Amino acid sequence: MSNVQTAAKPTLAYASLALGALAVIAGFLVPLFAWILGAAGLVVGFLAFRQPATAKLGQIGMAVSFVAILVGVYHFTSLIA
Repeated sequence: MSNVQTAAKPTLAYASLALGALAVIAGFLVPLFAWILGAAGLVVGFLAFRQPATAKLGQIGMAVSFVAILVGVYHFTSLIA
């Protein structure tokens, strides 16, 4: 493996965590952004989960992104009701 490949591995996991955190914040403001960012966080987290070195961070990123989607759904339904 080259240095570029080994350096890029944790980037996916941290990107998943960042997307999930942004999606949670966006869930309270604009639910549509929470759904989009949450879905992106799930995909990036799954890509990080497939690599053994970043599996745990990827799993945490997927969990945070899923919670963000739920926050967006809750906020959307509370706005509608």
